[in-house]
Amino acid sequence: MKKINLKYIHILILIIGIIFISLSIFHTNMWFDESYSVAITRHSFTDIWEMSGNDVHPPFYYFCLHLIYLIFGNNLVAYRVFSALSIALIGLLGYTHIRKDFGEKAGILFTFLSLFLPVSAQYAGEIRMYSLGMLLGTIMAIYAYRIYQGKITKTTYIFFGLSSLLVSYTHYYGLMLAGIINLILFIYLCKNVKTRKQDLIKFLVVAVIQVALYIPWLVYFVKQIGVVSGGFWISLSFPNTVYDILTTQFRGNLKIYPIILTTAFYAYLIFLIFKTKKEERKPATWCLYIYLGIILIAYIISITMMVILLYRYLLILTGLLIFAISFFMAKDEKVWRILAVCGAILVVSTISNIKAINESYAPTNRDWIAYMEENLKDDDIILYTNAINGGVVTADLSNKLNIKTYLWNEDNWNVEKSYKVYEPYMEIKSTLEEVIENYKGRIWLIENYNDNSLREKIEQKYSINKIDEHVFKVPYRDYTYTIELIEKYN
Repeated sequence: MKKINLKYIHILILIIGIIFISLSIFHTNMWFDESYSVAITRHSFTDIWEMSGNDVHPPFYYFCLHLIYLIFGNNLVAYRVFSALSIALIGLLGYTHIRKDFGEKAGILFTFLSLFLPVSAQYAGEIRMYSLGMLLGTIMAIYAYRIYQGKITKTTYIFFGLSSLLVSYTHYYGLMLAGIINLILFIYLCKNVKTRKQDLIKFLVVAVIQVALYIPWLVYFVKQIGVVSGGFWISLSFPNTVYDILTTQFRGNLKIYPIILTTAFYAYLIFLIFKTKKEERKPATWCLYIYLGIILIAYIISITMMVILLYRYLLILTGLLIFAISFFMAKDEKVWRILAVCGAILVVSTISNIKAINESYAPTNRDWIAYMEENLKDDDIILYTNAINGGVVTADLSNKLNIKTYLWNEDNWNVEKSYKVYEPYMEIKSTLEEVIENYKGRIWLIENYNDNSLREKIEQKYSINKIDEHVFKVPYRDYTYTIELIEKYN
């Protein structure tokens, strides 16, 4: 009877959790990174392959979005549902896999943390690759452990090899994760070749296939190393980076660092680790070793070559962290401690999710786009110097109006190739003259802040008349759009 009750509790947590992460996803707002995903999705598979080679991420996630685009059109809600579905499937793995491999208690906790950690609800609504990468990385780790255990079925190597390859094609943290897990599994099978010879042969076949199928991307991988090392805009601040790494799973979209909660939680986790017998720790400790090892590798690379240590990239590895936490919490015999920890997480996650809901559905989010749609004319052009807002404008308007937008790359950022995803709606120009020298008519200026610097630069060279100006404060992602309408006479 106890087992039956736990089973139903598990299913109930799964259902409520999926609803919870889905509450804030049914909207059509964008921030810059999402606009990039939306823009590249409209291109063909061939173009996506080529264009993502000029970005800093591999193409598999964009391929998935393109399939959704072919079925549902340029539907932002459908894109968000795909991200939420990825997180939901991770929660489902707690029921279908973790429960069977490690017991009912660990399975329930894995599902709960997968769906109710603040970071889960946050990224369930992001039109980015992190939730998909987290799902694929978790699947790979699960089947790697089953191979290690010798619990192998006809599909075990298929699921392992496929998830390993696809997570490598989704994110470079996924590539590091796949590389390390494959290497550990290879060393283990080699050490036990006398009893695991057939498994070693099967593993080598899968590994060779993975490498062969990843070789076509290596050319772009080398190119992207040059892009990142040659002036990528991510910066590394040691104290802030450490805080982000430690708190990102528990913070969600809250701007504060929940230091007290995080410190107490890690203290609780360390307590459980030392309380658990050494021979029983192995599955979870290996997950922690891999998680921390990749962070260390990324940090070393960041201070010696290029900055690749960004807290949101850690979401690709979060499945391993969630499993380790679930594994050790399941060893705790004091139910009140487990409930207290889960309750604290639920409180913070609820606060974070309420904030996300309010920001996502704020009635003023679409005021700027409504204003522009109402006043834009066919011969108008749009000009901006910062793609943070401009990319959103281009991605949002290009699906509705046949208006040309221009990015004046005033600071000569190395973005010409990566921003080709916004074509044919946006063109990048290196000088102001290239945009408006021979143009007469109305120009919409999009600026991040109300400093009017772009208009002033135009006034220094050309005769213009200011027609209108509006500043829109957008709750979603805390964006500000300063929109000026001018008319150029000569």
